[in-house]
Amino acid sequence: MSPSAQTLAPFDVHTLREREFPSATRAPYLNAAAVAPLPERAVRAVDAYNRRRASAHDLAGDDFEPTLARARQAAARLVGAHADEIALLPNTSFGINLAAHVLPLHPGRRVVVSDREFPANVYPWMQLARNGGAALDLVPADEHGRPDEARLLAEIERGDVGIFALSAVQFASGYNAVLERFGQACREHGTFFVVDAIQALGQVPVDVRAARVDVLATGGHKWLCGPFGTGFAYVRRELAAELEPRVVGWTAMAGTLDYSRLLDYRYEFWDTARRFEVATLPFQDVAGLTESMTMLDEVGPARIREHLLGLLDPLVGWIQETESAEIVSDLRPEHRSGIFCFRPRDAERAFQALTRAGVACVLREGAIRVSPHLYNTENDIAVVMEVLSEGW
Repeated sequence: MSPSAQTLAPFDVHTLREREFPSATRAPYLNAAAVAPLPERAVRAVDAYNRRRASAHDLAGDDFEPTLARARQAAARLVGAHADEIALLPNTSFGINLAAHVLPLHPGRRVVVSDREFPANVYPWMQLARNGGAALDLVPADEHGRPDEARLLAEIERGDVGIFALSAVQFASGYNAVLERFGQACREHGTFFVVDAIQALGQVPVDVRAARVDVLATGGHKWLCGPFGTGFAYVRRELAAELEPRVVGWTAMAGTLDYSRLLDYRYEFWDTARRFEVATLPFQDVAGLTESMTMLDEVGPARIREHLLGLLDPLVGWIQETESAEIVSDLRPEHRSGIFCFRPRDAERAFQALTRAGVACVLREGAIRVSPHLYNTENDIAVVMEVLSEGW
């Protein structure tokens, strides 16, 4: 069952699917945690921009700065932020690197990350440690391979953690962190809280204010249903004006918009998160991402999450009843997400059987990972159970 205290009105998935994701009717696509399809409105936006650019004469002022402004506004709505706290970036890794390179660390302060995180949220911190920027501690996961919440909180409460980095949703288990718990602990102990949100945004609600997040990073091609090479970072307003970028682009400077004075070379950053944007952005793809994020906001992340848990409930119940697989995902209501991972007796053969049946899913860390999205229906999950019922 959904953990929501109040059941939300469902959205019309069949109409949405027909209008925005017609290819979803071909076969069960349960792989949003890897790559989500583009909705038709995003395809139209990208194509329309490219057509205008192909003729060049049709490009207008609205195709440049206003295109970026709309994207920042759409991103801000999804995370509960202000548009001036959003920097448009190409991917999650860029945003995590931003945090690793600009957040100040006093001597003796550590970086703490949960073990078994996706590498994008580990390697930037490893580089920081290798360069002598701070000690890095990877805190062992629990016996199920999920973040050990009690141990992580205990590390923060020691008072010597400068930066704590965590994925909002874990890629290999679907573990949905209660960000508010960690954010509260970080704020109490003077720890910067950095969140990798690529597996969360678009399928679960995220509120950076309530969670006291300092920096959040995401890419657009998974649950946000956006083009490759798109994404954004949220940088808390009070921090943004104090942090100096380590990678400097000319558009990071406040004088960018005055083309009549570009050669004044005024070294003055924007006092917003725009200071972290680097040079010319892919306007056409940003336009597509804006359409996708707007669609997700219209449906609402809370309704999407409720839809996904409702789809997965029969599969979860069937596996529990038949004892046909080990469930890797955390089934506690507050920790569930649209990623569901399970390990049949012969996971490789089961995965091959699902693939032959046209089910798009993946193997991750020895488990089958299914990740439906707002375009999936009960029939898609029924195919999975039908294949697995053959016994693997």
